Amino acid sequence: MGQLQLKDIYFGKIDGYNEYLEYGLETFKGLFFEFPNLDIKRLLNGSTYYIFGNKGTGKTMLLKYLESTVLENFATNFTEFIRFKKDVNEEDRNHIKRASLPTNSFEEVVESEIPTDSTVNSILAWQVYLIKVIIFRLEKTEYGVFDRKDDNWIKLTQLLSAVYGKTEQNPIKKILPKIKRGNIELDIAKLAKTTIEFEWIDSSQRTVSFSSIGKQILELYSSLVPLENNMYIFIDELELSFKQSKKYERDITLIRDLIFAIEYLCDLNRTNHFNVYIIAAVRNEVYKNILSKGMEINKTTHDFGYTISWEQKGGNIKNHPLLKMIEKRIHYSEQERGCQLTQDIWTDYFIPYVGIRKVSAPNYVLDLTWYKPRDIIRLFTAMQFLQGNKNTIDQETFDTITKQYAEESWVEFEEVLTVQYPDAEVDGIKKALTGISLPFTVNDFFIQIKGKADVFDEVELLIKNKRKPAQILRFLYDIGVIGNYGGTTRFSFKGDDDIDPLSPLTIHYPLIRFFKANIKKRNIR
Repeated sequence: MGQLQLKDIYFGKIDGYNEYLEYGLETFKGLFFEFPNLDIKRLLNGSTYYIFGNKGTGKTMLLKYLESTVLENFATNFTEFIRFKKDVNEEDRNHIKRASLPTNSFEEVVESEIPTDSTVNSILAWQVYLIKVIIFRLEKTEYGVFDRKDDNWIKLTQLLSAVYGKTEQNPIKKILPKIKRGNIELDIAKLAKTTIEFEWIDSSQRTVSFSSIGKQILELYSSLVPLENNMYIFIDELELSFKQSKKYERDITLIRDLIFAIEYLCDLNRTNHFNVYIIAAVRNEVYKNILSKGMEINKTTHDFGYTISWEQKGGNIKNHPLLKMIEKRIHYSEQERGCQLTQDIWTDYFIPYVGIRKVSAPNYVLDLTWYKPRDIIRLFTAMQFLQGNKNTIDQETFDTITKQYAEESWVEFEEVLTVQYPDAEVDGIKKALTGISLPFTVNDFFIQIKGKADVFDEVELLIKNKRKPAQILRFLYDIGVIGNYGGTTRFSFKGDDDIDPLSPLTIHYPLIRFFKANIKKRNIR
């Protein structure tokens, strides 16, 4: 029996940012489990500046840990944390796209008519934004990173102030200045003492093109004089808009160009010995979609990126990093409550075997996941909520949380499915899978669709819209809902990249009851 009740353990939050806000800095750091084979120093010294990973693998947790590590020396380090999903809203994203167009004829037409393909180049717009973030953040301080008395610093601060207009409550969050037909109207009063030359496009000498201003900002930034102290910019939630294909396509291009803008500035900072570091967390599906559009990005991400993976091939199951992460959280909780640390939590907090197959507790816990920290946290917080007064995680505990855990997991899969299918069709896919016999074939799934189409309009839509069962199953395989069934099961989250459509298929274990699937031995041809 464990020393603590489940309700007294810091299992955490499924979102790393919420965990940071809920528990505070010290507890957050105490709970952090360092990823296998990750060299934190390479991220902090600028050698690596992209973090890749699937949803729920801990990218935000890592960024917040890096930020908290940097701020241990708050007198000499400056930071800024940008959440792309929250801080760069729909208006901002469209604004950046408009600023990136090779011509200005789209400025006042409806959004649906603005090009969204890869010919749009927003790298300069992102560079301007990132430089503005750096300068405006440092302007709040009196010393460090750059020489504030240098003429180029003075010119750059005046130019950015003139470009972005009146100071707002939080000017750092403003993505781009107001742009009309590709041009910017400058606040001349803020340039009275500057000697910067402009390529004016009007006789009143108030308007310049965004392109020319952007190049001047880059030139002035590259001419700054570096000092000691460090500046870190953390960029999180680089993910795509779901449900609307045009926004989805737009975001692929915007994030691609942000990745290139980060590389350009990191290279500039390193070449000029600037102590400025930019670190961005990017979802794997974003990277894969960029590649699928034929956009050259793999060299950049390979040379300067790190991919978070929680897989373990072989070895002692108890050493699996996901299980070690839970051990650390239980030990931290014991320490905080003055208990002696449990030597083997799998003996003290868990029954030895689970289910009629008598699977060891560590193996059973992993079998319920998609090899992501978010799954583990979701699993154990469900235990806390439903069985919080227990000191031991027994068979009843596992049985009790099955339904809630599966439902919460499926919600995330529905979100991913909306990239490819409208909401009604996603519901149709769910209804088509419900009640299927395991294992099954592509043809079995097709029969399910045809059999339910007369009853459910959502399923009938799959037929009307000519959705091919094999393609639906391939997508379900790619996101981890189903896998190949055989001597050993194959799943995408186990590193098996491609579905074998000619082999039997099954639903991942934690979702079997959710879909009310029937498990029986069958001869499949």
